[in-house]
Amino acid sequence: MANAGLPDEQRLTPKGRATRERIVKAAADLILTDGLAALNMDRLRTAASVSGSQLAHYFTDKQTLMRAVVNRQIDVVLDFHRQPQLHGLATFDDFERWIDLNMRYLRRIGYAGTPTYHALAGQLAKSDPATRETLAAGYWQWVDWLEHAIERMKDRGLLIAEADARQLALVIVSAHQGGGTMAFTYRQDWPHADAVRFAVNYLRMFAADAPERAARPARRARTKPVAHTSLDDTIRFTPKGLATRGRIVKTAARLMFEHGVTGTSIDEVRSAGSVSGSQIAHYFRDKRDLTRQVIAARREDVMAFHAQPQLGGLDNFQALQAWADAGVADTEVVYRKGGCVFGSLAGELLEADDDVLGDLATGYDQWLELFRAGLTAMRADLTPNADPRHLAVALVAAHQGGAMLTYATDSPEPIGAAVNAAVDYARSFARPATLRRK
Repeated sequence: MANAGLPDEQRLTPKGRATRERIVKAAADLILTDGLAALNMDRLRTAASVSGSQLAHYFTDKQTLMRAVVNRQIDVVLDFHRQPQLHGLATFDDFERWIDLNMRYLRRIGYAGTPTYHALAGQLAKSDPATRETLAAGYWQWVDWLEHAIERMKDRGLLIAEADARQLALVIVSAHQGGGTMAFTYRQDWPHADAVRFAVNYLRMFAADAPERAARPARRARTKPVAHTSLDDTIRFTPKGLATRGRIVKTAARLMFEHGVTGTSIDEVRSAGSVSGSQIAHYFRDKRDLTRQVIAARREDVMAFHAQPQLGGLDNFQALQAWADAGVADTEVVYRKGGCVFGSLAGELLEADDDVLGDLATGYDQWLELFRAGLTAMRADLTPNADPRHLAVALVAAHQGGAMLTYATDSPEPIGAAVNAAVDYARSFARPATLRRK
């Protein structure tokens, strides 16, 4: 059960329920101000003005408390969608307001120390099965709510009959979560602006009224360069040393993919890699240093994936579809096992220091540039309003959010819906003559 370990709220008195809610709210507030890593039960006891025995009565351990925070946060997400000014997301204008309110909310809460759903999912999905189950239940509530809203739009004749409400809901949630992860990595709002614009423009592709199908431009935001500290210290190692170091990084990357960064200790890396503690200490100053090397290795893995011959230069629609197909083909062996090999690191490290976030942002920069360059090369095949940078963000955000949802829910649906939607969205900017040639 997703809520295993929580006391039966039906058996709590009104006073007990109020106390429990006060504890959960205090936990969420502490995460907001200091981050998830800084939360401990002693600080929570003081913040919630409860005794240790009261805290133990309502929550048997920190993970049980975290599941309560997750449940509280999905209520926040759903309440956001139910706010009166969105009118139940009954029209395209309502979805435009949804974009505006999303961006206002992001600017208000900032990019660090906040219990947003994507931040909780990124940091907690690999902590234990029950928490992953709780996150999945929240995602399905969100998808179901949007699915019903989209069905109502169909009933009102605003969408064509062929519009698949469930698939559209999966795309919207995936884009939102992928854009959020990238925005928190960069600590800038432009990835989220592009991601939610993609989500709503994709919904517009199914409008019954032809003028409503026209894509609206993404809100342009100024991007700031991300500071990055070089990790190139390989010059001080011999070829044999570099091989040993590489083997340790590869072992750490595998363990972090399976169990998360937090769930992987240096001792576990030492044991799995068949190396001594002195060797670990020789090649890495500390776990943070090792983690940064894992990020660098995973950046190379992403580049290698996109260098597959069938993807070419990602400069035509067949290549983009081959990219989506390759991602879907990896669903069972990658995304359901641990999410995206790079994105799962980003999700778990959203509260890291500037150097670590810079490492992650560099990876996203390289990934985005692959798509931007490919889309720029196919300019002749695209309509004048096509923005290669916006489409590149849509493709990466769709992948990141789809991978996150697929891992959290253990379902192949999100990643397939998201990446195929992103490619179809790019294809919607094709010149008619280009489509006739296909």
